[in-house]
Amino acid sequence: MRTKFLIIGDLHGNKPKIHFKDFDAIIAPGDFCSDDARPYIFKAMKLKMENPKSKIKSWIDFVGKKKARQMIKKSMRDGREILEQLNTYGVPIYAVPGNWDWDDKMKEKLYKYLIKGLKNVVDVYHKRINIDGYQIIGHGYTSGPEYPQHKEELKMLKLREKKKMKKEYNRTYTKINSLFTKSNKKPIIFISHNVPFNTPLDMITNKQSPRYRYHFGSLIARQMITKYKPLLCIGGHMHEHFTKYKLGKTICINAGFGGQVNTLLNLENGKIKSIKFYPKEYG
Repeated sequence: MRTKFLIIGDLHGNKPKIHFKDFDAIIAPGDFCSDDARPYIFKAMKLKMENPKSKIKSWIDFVGKKKARQMIKKSMRDGREILEQLNTYGVPIYAVPGNWDWDDKMKEKLYKYLIKGLKNVVDVYHKRINIDGYQIIGHGYTSGPEYPQHKEELKMLKLREKKKMKKEYNRTYTKINSLFTKSNKKPIIFISHNVPFNTPLDMITNKQSPRYRYHFGSLIARQMITKYKPLLCIGGHMHEHFTKYKLGKTICINAGFGGQVNTLLNLENGKIKSIKFYPKEYG
């Protein structure tokens, strides 16, 4: 039993260049859509961290709802074109949505638009599926710890906001935990948009980010790895890192950022035979 997976990273509207030719399936951990709103998001985040009482609540307050809707529509078109390109390779694409695949306060829940009618795209978001002697479990959207882990983040939130986030965290944890609980004995490939919290894969080293030097990975991914020890955890989100890290018995891969990075994962008889990064100097 042998399976080769091509892993692509966060694309943010950049069409991928595929450097490996021999693969059986594609793993895509999200962020297909473009990110023209990023400067405004950083601006809003920074302002809120400096002044929690500010009336600016999101990036939309800077650009206005009309322009925001136009930006979101363009972003979604870009993401759709990427998935249409991947669909042409004729192999299964195991995908979860990233935080840029628009599920925001404007209720633009359009991930289904991204994948609609693409016969090779397999949506594994909050699902468990069996393939070729393996199981895939998916977790998407998350852009940081599902419940804040830094005092600076908690300080910005009102009590009702903390309660709401805690409720959502508990709901998501229960959902993902049940997928692992119901799993069989086949090795698990856990696809999480964000890499696990508090590892070398999740520290923000971008000095432009308001959260510079924070660990900002997925708390739930970390908890599932600690509790269930899947064979692999494959994620992205943290653009600064393109490499692997062993957390307990689990190999965690940060799939990197941009259209030029690829990872080839070679599995054989339930074990990892090889992991190749392109460009190699980064992996």
